[in-house]
Amino acid sequence: MFAVASSPVPQIRFDSSSLPAGTALDRWRSNLSQSWDMSLVDEAASPHFHADVSMWRMDGLLVGNANFGPTQTRMRREKNIRADQLDHYRVLLMRSGEFHCDADGAQVSLAPGQFVVTDMALPERSESACASAVAYVPRDMLDNALPRPMPLHGVSPRNACAGLLGEHLSALLLGLPSATPEELPFLTQATVNLIAASLASSAENQALARPAIDNVLLRRARKHVEQHLTQDELSAAQLCVQLKVSRSTLYRLFEPLGGVAQYIKERRLARVHEILSQSSERPHIARLAESHGFKSAAHFSKAFREQFGYSAREVPFNSAQRGARPRASVRFDDWLSSLQ
Repeated sequence: MFAVASSPVPQIRFDSSSLPAGTALDRWRSNLSQSWDMSLVDEAASPHFHADVSMWRMDGLLVGNANFGPTQTRMRREKNIRADQLDHYRVLLMRSGEFHCDADGAQVSLAPGQFVVTDMALPERSESACASAVAYVPRDMLDNALPRPMPLHGVSPRNACAGLLGEHLSALLLGLPSATPEELPFLTQATVNLIAASLASSAENQALARPAIDNVLLRRARKHVEQHLTQDELSAAQLCVQLKVSRSTLYRLFEPLGGVAQYIKERRLARVHEILSQSSERPHIARLAESHGFKSAAHFSKAFREQFGYSAREVPFNSAQRGARPRASVRFDDWLSSLQ
């Protein structure tokens, strides 16, 4: 059975590892019996069946993670459609494994990072053994976000917005356990708008999905910066090539952070600060600064003091002498920077 977790956002979870050996398949099958007819491709593998599913109920959406194996077959027949009366679209994004679907004649096979939409009011057959993210979207909610009526059963778009959707869902599912009820309508709308932009690229859709798209692009950019802080080539031009965006788009993304160059400089200074504070012996500051893109010692010293309020030589470091310092000398912002 599903277990209910206490959280600001309602959550349920099915984890077969907590069940007695050999009972997982029957328990999971009974949970699906109204909406799906489910079996294993090789019923002899039933003792090895595992399932780990977490679902959150947002403002009109159900979203979650699922991990299944070995290969299962699911059939959504007319009797299932009449039984549960679901008027939803299912959006399934595969992270790893295999997923093959026959959506009433539309054949779809997913690679990692790709997604498919199926209409819960129509028959469907699938075979899968995969880890995935899934969203159940009310029909009216998604239809209203599209610029025109569209048949969506078995649609699997392969465009830039579709690629961003996976990163958006990953971030959403990580953040939902701590989200507040007041945030849910905005998270829901951003998710639906991004799905709609993936399905029917139009100026209106892309404008509505822009906040979600920007968040994904900014996460990509910040990750790239963090991984290349010691590279001289790290610049706005390199980020534009990496993200495949225009310079004006990149500048708009980084405007709340003070601009691209400012953000790179601040992250380099933070990395130098981290290295200094964690070293057992005092590193050569000038060489450390140069390896992080500061060609002038005077420029580095001025920038470091402006950012932290003290010089690089005043950073407490992890030496035997540091143990003699009072605990109050450990700065709160030093502690926070260790979480980057």
